[in-house]
Amino acid sequence: MEHAIEKVFGQNEIETFDFSYKIFKNCSFIKSTIKSKDFSNSVFLNCHFTSCEFIDCNFQSTVFKNLGSWYDCTFKSNNFLKTVIGNIKIEKLMFSTNNFNKTLFDGTEMSAVVFDGKIDSSWFYGVSSAESLYARDFFIIKKLKPLKKPSINFEGAELNDVVFSRGLDLSNIKFPDKSHLKTVINPLQFFDSFLNKCRRIFSDKESKDFCREFIDRSLFNTDSQGMPMLLIDLKTFDESRDTRVQRIVELLKAS
Repeated sequence: MEHAIEKVFGQNEIETFDFSYKIFKNCSFIKSTIKSKDFSNSVFLNCHFTSCEFIDCNFQSTVFKNLGSWYDCTFKSNNFLKTVIGNIKIEKLMFSTNNFNKTLFDGTEMSAVVFDGKIDSSWFYGVSSAESLYARDFFIIKKLKPLKKPSINFEGAELNDVVFSRGLDLSNIKFPDKSHLKTVINPLQFFDSFLNKCRRIFSDKESKDFCREFIDRSLFNTDSQGMPMLLIDLKTFDESRDTRVQRIVELLKAS
């Protein structure tokens, strides 16, 4: 593995440093304005950004993990395409008009975070995708890990095919008021009732089986276990030509 860079970066050094294709460990960035820098394809391990402003930077395919923190920072007009933001802590942060596409927030802790602008085809996970959803102890063979309860404001954001899953409590998240975003409270009870409605609409066994499989696969899958609230983006089914899917979506809108 390439030797990791460990240091505190000041404003003057940031201006001339090449941050792409490198490994950073235990680094700090404090009270700096960072414009038009390329951080792509780098790995940041336990690095800390405090009171910084990032403008028009490239974080494509960059990975942040092994703890670390972003505190009291602003990110404006940056590229987060295929970025992995892992088990770090993000607090008092503003994301404004960035490019989030195929971005993974993978076990990230977030408090007082605001998103403004488009977020496309991205994932917010409470438990990292590399970990099991279950914890083991001496008395219980397997139980779900505690839920993370992020505090996030998406009211000024445009969410398109964004997944919130794997051990999240969404009750402290403010979502945009859009007709295609369906919030489901107590999903286990909701989908039991919803499946009964589907059975009344579809008379044949094949369609009834399809409804159950569609719910289990697309609406309430194993990654959603234990979550008291779900967010479903109904637009993700717009291109389906299956009339059964269209009827299910219409029923969801009315429920």
